[in-house]
This record gives sequence, C-alpha cells and structure tokens, in this order.
Amino acid sequence: MKLEFWIDYNNPICYKQHKVLEAFLKKHTFDDLELLYRNYEMIPNFEPSESCTFYELMSKHYVATLDEVKAMYPDIPTHFRPVKVHDAHRLSHLAKKEDCAFTYHQALFKAYYEDKKDISRHDVLIDIAKLIGLDTSKAIDLLSSDHFHDQVNQNRENAILKGIFELPHMRIDGKIKLSGFHDEPELYLHLKLISNHMNKHEHCEDGNCDRKKTR
Repeated sequence: MKLEFWIDYNNPICYKQHKVLEAFLKKHTFDDLELLYRNYEMIPNFEPSESCTFYELMSKHYVATLDEVKAMYPDIPTHFRPVKVHDAHRLSHLAKKEDCAFTYHQALFKAYYEDKKDISRHDVLIDIAKLIGLDTSKAIDLLSSDHFHDQVNQNRENAILKGIFELPHMRIDGKIKLSGFHDEPELYLHLKLISNHMNKHEHCEDGNCDRKKTR
C-alpha cells in the first residue's frame, strides 16, 4: 500500500499534517505501508524577502488576493516568514536514497517550525543530516552542487499534471485523494479501507477468488 505525500516546507499546513502522520505511525502499524514523499515547491526557487509572509507566498501560488488567502488559512501565525527551501527539497532525495526520509522530514519540520531555525542555511541542513545519521560528506557534496535540482522540479511538474494544486496532498495507492489537512481518524479510515480491499483480493474462499477477477 503506497501513501504519497506532496509537501512544501514553507507551508505550515504541511507541518501540521506531518505531525498528524507522526502521531498516527506511533499508534498504528500497516505492514505493507510505503510512505513516499513528493517535493512540491509552491513557487520554484522562490527567494522571499525578509518581510515576506506566508499569505504573500500563498497568494502567488494560488494567484489569489491576500484577503482570499487569509480566508482560506485563518489560523497561520502572523509572525511566520517563509525561507528559500529548494536545497532542503534537494537534500530530501539523499535522505530517500539512504532510507531515512521519514526521520529527515520529522527533523526538518521540527527545526523550522519548533526551533525557529533557518532551513535555507546549509549549516542548518548539515546539522539535520548529522542528527538523522546521513553521511555528512554526501550531504555537503550535494549542497555544494545542483544535484537533484531536476528531480525536485519534476516532482512539482508531475503533481500539476495530476491536478494537484492544494497542499498538503496525499494519495493512497492512487485511488484515494486527500487534499488539504486531514486529522488522524480520517487518515486511519482511508488507509484501513484500502488495506481491507487489498487483503480481500489476497485470499480465495469457497472456490471464489476475487484476486483472479482483478487481473
């Protein structure tokens, strides 16, 4: 069972959704669950000014007015300021290769939203790499190059082709599409639904095999 999760680190709702996911995975176990993170920079290679707010960033992403965005996201702290996140997205691909994508995102979101660290800074990203056990030399080499630049942009382009515009966005086995924020009970319900459906097709009873019918 595949859970795809499209995120941008500059989106506080993505942070909120990841906290739900962290709590969910502590309580529930799905042996066949594969969590896949997908990059989605709201504004590719965006370099915000010091005074730029979340609402300004979102207004550019949605091509909407500030008042429209504030109505969509009324609970965002006014002190929140976006930063450049392209390198953080690139480093996520190394974390994926080293099989520590979940701990990378957990540490990155904590550094940004809880510890108020600037995740556009390479030294902050290197510290996160060290914290989760990534090869520091590989992380330094990546950040001093343009490695995974194309992959980050392609993730976003593929999402747009799939009709994904609202973040966060999750898809379960390509069947259930969850745009925006979803709480823990909702997430469990959707994952359980797909899991039960998959298990149904893995068994044959009384000569009737649903698995054969699906092939």
